[in-house]
This record gives sequence, structure tokens and C-alpha cells, in this order.
Amino acid sequence: MVNLLLVITKGCTFLGVTIHEIAQKANVSTATVSMVLNNKPGISEATREKVFKIAKELGYSLSPLKKANYRNNGKLQLAIYRKHSKVVTDTPFFHALIEGIESKSRHYSYQLIIKYLSDSSDVDALQKEIKDNSIDGMLLLGTEMEEQDFLKYSELEVPVLLLDSYFMNINANYVVIDNISGLYRATKYLLDRGHREIGYLKSSIPIQNFRERYEGYLKAMAEAGLVPNSRHTIHLLPTMDGAYADMMKALSKKTHLPTAFVADNDIIAFGAMKALKESNVRIPEEVSVVGFDDMPFCTITDPKLTTINVDKNALGQLAVENLIYMMEREKRIFCKTTLGVTLVERDSVISIT
Repeated sequence: MVNLLLVITKGCTFLGVTIHEIAQKANVSTATVSMVLNNKPGISEATREKVFKIAKELGYSLSPLKKANYRNNGKLQLAIYRKHSKVVTDTPFFHALIEGIESKSRHYSYQLIIKYLSDSSDVDALQKEIKDNSIDGMLLLGTEMEEQDFLKYSELEVPVLLLDSYFMNINANYVVIDNISGLYRATKYLLDRGHREIGYLKSSIPIQNFRERYEGYLKAMAEAGLVPNSRHTIHLLPTMDGAYADMMKALSKKTHLPTAFVADNDIIAFGAMKALKESNVRIPEEVSVVGFDDMPFCTITDPKLTTINVDKNALGQLAVENLIYMMEREKRIFCKTTLGVTLVERDSVISIT
């Protein structure tokens, strides 16, 4: 590697210290050190502070004016992909997620540009737009994406992080929710309270998150030595009105109900609960319900909904931090970061003997 000597510039003093020496001690690339010391965009605040600290220890001093103005105005793009807009809609979940992305972008002094994509989006035009607008990195919200949808975006000429979806066959960087563990815990919670007939309120629109949640349900049932009754898996549209209407149709058939349901998300759970109550099925006395996401309305439903909490704001912040980490590295690496979830006990579940 070429050992570049820093030259004396206005406002700084250097005593024979090389970029390579600082990079080695800071465990970053020489390019990162150069960008920090020359006030270039694309570097996180934490990395800048570390480089400044180590440079100072090695005998480098930066003028107060330059250090005060080291923050930069790079650009990040949040691309929201909508395949059918049945899941990615104007809900508190996505409001909180985007709020987390915006706040962490501001924290690192990045301008956030929001763009919407669909099946018909032109990737070549997107690449030109990225170049023309000097975009440093992209967060791609892929909640509604299928694997083939993501392929064309995985080779863009900027770092791309896929948020809220994961595809095993594609090397990429991901930030996701622990869906399997979440539904596993929800189902185990019901099993521990004596339930053996546990049904599933399943989205009629499949996405990767929902597939993983169903996997968690099957795992918990299998560990308990139980085989799910296919008649107790009810397919519902993942909107509040759609879930309500589909549940009313299912209930009109007068089929035997399980003692409990887990749901792909809170919206489906809430729509189904409305239909159950209008059909004179008491919750939780006759049927217990557990949701997923912990949306704000969970605390005002009657009964209040037991659910799996996802820290939406933290999910967005994690995505920004990981994207900036990608942008700072010379070598391309692939990471999957999973946000853990917790069970929130409320009033929609009863123990049975």
C-alpha cells in the first residue's frame, strides 16, 4: 500500500504522521481518514470523532473553525417500494419507521430524499437520478418486495441496504425484524396458557415477513406436538376493512372456532376482532387473539390487544447506521442485522384449564 504523507495545510499541523498510521490505529481505510481530514461527506459522526481523536494523539491538531464545521451534507435516498400497496400504507408503523430514518439521517447531517418505486420503475433512470443528485447511499424499503423484484436494484452503483425484507439467495445488506421469533413467542404464550387449538389469521397477500411469521407459528406448534388444523387458518386481506369483511365471510360458514388465534399483524387482528364481536363471539372468553407490531390502536381496542412489539423507530435508525457503515468501507461486505422483538401482554388472551 502506498504510504501517503499528509502535507501542512492552513489551520493544521502534522509532525510526520501518515494517513496509513492513523488508519491502522483507527481500524478504518486510508480513504476514510483522508475524507475526514479533508472535510468530505459520507462519514458517520462516530467515525469522524474517532479519527480526530487518534490523529490528535499522534500529534495532529485541527483548527477550531474547521473542526466545528466538519459536519457534512451528504445525501441518502429512502426508496419506498410499493408492489400492491396492501401492506405499505399510511399507517403508524411506517410513520414511526420513517421518523427513525429521518432523525438518524439528521443526526449524521445527511439530507434524506424520499422516492417511491413500483414494478414499472426504470432502474436505468433511477441510476441516472442517483448520479445527478449525488446520492451517497440508498435505503430500499422492501416490505412488499419479492426476490425477483429486488434483483434489479441489488447492482446499483451506490451502496443499497434492503430494509424490512430478506432474500436468502441474494448477497446484500439487510435490516429486518425477528419475525420467526416473534410469532414463535406469540404461539408459545398461548400454549403456556393452556391453548391447544390455535388458529392463524393469515394475510391473503403474501410477503416475506408474513412467511417468516407463519414459520414461527409452525415451529412452536411442532415443539408442542401439535398439528395445526388447516380449517383454522383463515386468509384475510391485510387491511382493516378487508380483514373484517373476509372474517365475516368465514364466520358466516358457522365452522368450529379454535380457542385462540395468532395474526400476521395487528391490522389483520383488529379487523378479525371486529368481525368476531359482531358475530357475538366473546374475546377473550371464547377466543383469544394475539397480534404483531404493537400499533398504537392496540391500547384502545376492546379488549386491549396482546401483541408482539416492534420498535419501529429503532428499526429505521439501525438501517441508517448500517448504510453509513457500508458507505465507509472500501471492501464490500454483506450483513444481515435483525431487530429483536418483545411480547406485550394485555387483555385479549385468557388462560384455559
